Amino acid sequence: GGVHDALLRMELEAIAEGQTCASTPGLSRREVEAAAKEFYASLYAPPLPSFEGIKDPVLRKYARRETARGVADAYRFLYEAVTDESRGGYEDLSFLGHDPEQVETLLSL
Repeated sequence: GGVHDALLRMELEAIAEGQTCASTPGLSRREVEAAAKEFYASLYAPPLPSFEGIKDPVLRKYARRETARGVADAYRFLYEAVTDESRGGYEDLSFLGHDPEQVETLLSL
């Protein structure tokens, strides 16, 4: 979504010294907080597809695990960027309700 895309742009572009996530378009505290709330809500309402259309149970389990890993990795990327003291720029991080390890646990990784 928007927050992930903004983070990727920030990583890929030549960033001026001193620019923070908080000062990057698409990464305001309000935007990141809204994305985090939506993400956390989805963790309790199965955020991942069931892959019931895949008949092979081994392949279905692999697809679920790899999808969950991708979600967890994207969350870790966001979490590490916004909590980094030199890159984050957010004064209040209380909107981050879970650390990456907790998200992995919730996704059964």
